[in-house]
Amino acid sequence: MKVIFLLLAFWTNISFGQLVDKKKLEIAKTFLHFVAKGQKDSSWQLFDKINVPDVTEEQFGKSVLQIENDLLVFDTFELSMSGVKSVNGKQFDVYTFRAISKTRNIVDDILIDISFFSSSQLVGGIQPKKLLKENAASTAKGKETTIEKEFTAVIDNITYKITGINIVHFENKQGLLAIQVESALPSGANDAKVFANKEALKFAKYLVSKGYVEKATLKAKELDLKLLDDIGVSFLDPGTHGGYNVMVKAADLK
Repeated sequence: MKVIFLLLAFWTNISFGQLVDKKKLEIAKTFLHFVAKGQKDSSWQLFDKINVPDVTEEQFGKSVLQIENDLLVFDTFELSMSGVKSVNGKQFDVYTFRAISKTRNIVDDILIDISFFSSSQLVGGIQPKKLLKENAASTAKGKETTIEKEFTAVIDNITYKITGINIVHFENKQGLLAIQVESALPSGANDAKVFANKEALKFAKYLVSKGYVEKATLKAKELDLKLLDDIGVSFLDPGTHGGYNVMVKAADLK
């Protein structure tokens, strides 16, 4: 599986849970239906050719064919998250769908990001990602390396469910140590942002105090990756399935 059309880094100022644009949501569902059915001409009509001019119709068709093959065993697509990504100063609306098979016993699910430029109602990107059920914190098969699987941790006298600690792989052989935490989030997008930014520091410091930075450094060396000094903290609300990611700067850890 690969990213096509738009290259959007998972940890680049991403937040989830904002108000859903019903028009974009409907277009995303229709586009995904066309792609899954291999209807290249129909999906091409919903593709944002103005904002992504470098993709030709032939390239688009080849990518759609690959994704169609990835989705052959799935028959249902449900909205899992909606969020915003900021890349190089540009903002994108992202709708994440879960591909589910109701007729076959499939071990792993697929998550599919459908991305829009904020000013457009045409699809600018599609990115399938493997969701490994034995490690709920892994969002892209081959793009994350597990340091610790699911466990509970007591931090500041509160028990938290940690769904995973991973190294997130970036381009240029870089990696980011990241922890994913289950936590209820405030309903408002701005309130969730304030909450996550405030709470993230203690989880990043937990990784430092428990030796996970050293473990990740050794693992990154094995993988020929340069581990970034910052730490990623990802909050997932089990009630709403929304989330918020925070990058804790190395300077704040001292």
